[in-house]
Amino acid sequence: MNDPVAVPPAPTLANLPKVRQVGFAAPLRWLGLGWTDLRRQPAASLFYGVAIAVTGAVILGVTANMAYLFAAAVTGFLLVAPMLLAGLYELSRRYLANEPASVFDSMAAWKRNPSGLVSFGLLSILAGTAWQVISNVIIAVFYKGSPLGPRDMMIEVVINPQHYLMFFIYVCAGGLLAALVFALSVVSMPMLVDRRCDLLCALATSANAVAENPLPLAFWAFIIMLLTGLGFATALVGLVVVMPWLGHASFHAYKDLVA
Repeated sequence: MNDPVAVPPAPTLANLPKVRQVGFAAPLRWLGLGWTDLRRQPAASLFYGVAIAVTGAVILGVTANMAYLFAAAVTGFLLVAPMLLAGLYELSRRYLANEPASVFDSMAAWKRNPSGLVSFGLLSILAGTAWQVISNVIIAVFYKGSPLGPRDMMIEVVINPQHYLMFFIYVCAGGLLAALVFALSVVSMPMLVDRRCDLLCALATSANAVAENPLPLAFWAFIIMLLTGLGFATALVGLVVVMPWLGHASFHAYKDLVA
């Protein structure tokens, strides 16, 4: 009898999985495969979409009146979001393996590689916390205006020339951190669900995938930002569909990139 929680032999830092090169348009294929997975069992996938949207709403609601925390909370949420997609990766893995796949089955993701997933979760929280601190320091040092609410402060920073230096530093710092997190997570989280490997092995494989495929994965990052932005633009309602779609597509990206 097949064990749905069984995993393939563990790769190590000394024997990392081979990374494949893909074409520039590969992300469009991943989106197509992700959409197919989403349609197989919409209720199971949308369960995670609702959970992610509600989590985002709670985070934004708590920081809505805290200008120093609001923008950092939004980006911090995006930094830790991959951790919330483990169940979606497990659904896609089970579809490919022709194994039972329900919401309850998908929760076995945390049984397959608990130490690796918990380590990734802690790293994600650390990244989110680091960005929170960096964001607060930038605002405290460079913002010279009067205290404002989050929305008014963002408008003030964008339209007032005296804040352009702060805006530039904020965007550059956030962009560098986001690029680093993307490079280390684009493959690692799905890999931790699919294989029994440690966090360092998964992070190294993810970095190798980006190094071998800079343009396709830059395109993939752009698509992720675009769709996530649309989700936020619809008051988080769009995230109910967008996040499961991207979660399933991300698993297919990993399977395409890593041998």
